[in-house]
Parts: sequence; C-alpha cells; structure tokens
Amino acid sequence: MTTTAPSRLRALARIFRLEYLAASLPGMSITFFLCATEPADLLRRGPLEGLMVVALVIFSCLGMNAIVDREIDGQYATEKSGISHSVNLIGTKRIWRIIATMNVIALAVTAALCIHFRSWIPLLLVLANMFWAYGYSVPPLQFKLRGVLWHAVSLTLAVCWIPFIFSAYTYLGTVPLALAIMILGFGLGQYGFEFANQALDYLEDKSAGLRTPAVRLGITKSLQASLLVPLAGLMVMVLALLVMYIQRSAQSDVDRPVWHVLVGWGLSVLLLLAGYLMPMVRTWQMLQLARATPSTACVRDFPGLCHYAVWQASSVTGVALASAVLFAITNYSWR
Repeated sequence: MTTTAPSRLRALARIFRLEYLAASLPGMSITFFLCATEPADLLRRGPLEGLMVVALVIFSCLGMNAIVDREIDGQYATEKSGISHSVNLIGTKRIWRIIATMNVIALAVTAALCIHFRSWIPLLLVLANMFWAYGYSVPPLQFKLRGVLWHAVSLTLAVCWIPFIFSAYTYLGTVPLALAIMILGFGLGQYGFEFANQALDYLEDKSAGLRTPAVRLGITKSLQASLLVPLAGLMVMVLALLVMYIQRSAQSDVDRPVWHVLVGWGLSVLLLLAGYLMPMVRTWQMLQLARATPSTACVRDFPGLCHYAVWQASSVTGVALASAVLFAITNYSWR
C-alpha cells in the first residue's frame, strides 16, 4: 500500500522532533529580548540568519539521533518506538539527504554572516556547534554514551550554550559578561531535566548495555540531579538578570527610579520560577516514586509524569517572558 503524504509528513515531524518547536520558538526570542534595544532589531538580517542556522543545526542533530538510535528506539515502551517506525517509513538514505541539504543551507548562510561581520567567528561557532551536536549521537564520537560529563558537555554546548552565544553575536558582535552568565545559567537549567528524561528509558537502556547517565547514576541519583542542576541554573539566571537590570538602567538615557528596576527584576524572577515550577514538581514526584518502589516498577509510571517536550516549553517560555520584561523595563519609560 502506498504511503500517503500526510503519513510521511507526520513521520518527518517525529524524526525531527517538531514537538520541540513549542520550546524552540520562545527560545529563539530570548536573545532578542536580552540583546535588542528596539522591536526593529528582530528584523535585522544578521539575527534572522543566525536563528535560521541555529534551527537547522539543532534539528539536523535530532534527525541524526533518530537514525542512529532506530533499532533501540523500536524496543522502547515510550513514544520513541514511533520514531523508529518513522525512520523505517521514510528510509535512512532519504533522511540523510534531507539532513545534508539542511547543513548545506546552514553553511551557506554562515558564510554570508562571515562576510556581513567581516569575521570568521560565525563559522567557527557553527562548526563547533556541529561537532558537539552531531558527535552527541553519531559514531565514533557518541558523546552521550561516554559518561555523565561528556553527555552533559556535548548536549549543553550543542543545544544551549553555543547556539545562544552564536545568536547573541549576530545581535551585538560580542557577548558581554552578564549575558555570558545568563547563558551559563540557561544551559544548566535546561540540561538538568535531561536526567529525568533519560530515566524514562532506564530499563531498555540498561538491557541494551547503553551507559547513559541514568544507567550510570541509577534512578534515584539521576532524579536528584534533575532537581539540583536546574536549581543551580535558576540561581545563576536570577543573578545575571539583576546585573543586567542594573547595567542597562545605568547606561540608559532615561532617569529611571530604583523601584522600577526592582519591580522589573522581581517580576522577571517570578516568571522565571513559574516556567520551571511544573517540570521541577514533576521531577520531585518522580523522585518520590523512585524512593518508594523498585526501579522495575516505578519506571513504568514515569511517562505519566515526564513530558519532556512540555517541560522544555514551559521552562524556556519562562526564561523568554522574564527576558521580555527586562527588555520592556530597561528600554522604555513607564512614567
């Protein structure tokens, strides 16, 4: 029977994990709110091209991961089995051609950015991003199987730190210290939930001999890390936001009252915490379940608590809204 076009489109959406668009779209607005001084900055050529490159590399990484993991994914009891089926439906050769096309476009746009900025820095950042993103799952590197440290470094650099730095560079041509601290906290906050996400596949990964962070640490320690690492990231972001509020207010031509700055910072912190509340509560519930029942039993109940794409969307949206308040308070007069 011939596969219909909608079926293939749904398969491609699974392969390239388009459910993460709910996190990617607000995530792409963060650097605008942290770097821009007026709405028109969003339509500048450099930032738009930078966002295109970041999206192409990240979704290429997700596609590669789907191909490499198709056999083990087919054994999972979670929705990952659907990803494996989608890869078989589309065919690995066709998927590789799509990924190759995405990378050609990304490199061509990066070359244009190098010419625009008269610098090799955009190319160096993109190549570094490709190395860590593609090396995360593709042999012989496969950083995700080389221990907790390599897993953390690879994934955080690939989907948080380097894309954030690259996008900020397209706005400012540099990365100020306060923004670098914000980027550090953002990466820690987003990566931390990966420990809980890995716990979903604990039984299948352990059975297959895959040394993922959850397998190495065990369920309980992995979930503890999934609480502590995002909490550390939140603390760093709260500090970075305070520094940016103070710096921008001091540099502004507007004589802004101190209470404006404090109220703005407080609102940003509340929005930040609100975005992280749901995933951290769910992680806490998973931890209590793991402490109360054996791993073979509790893991089966984890999918009802851990909806990773939703967690990412919630936390990233919180960061985006907190950054939007910073943009509004420090760039406009509210007298």
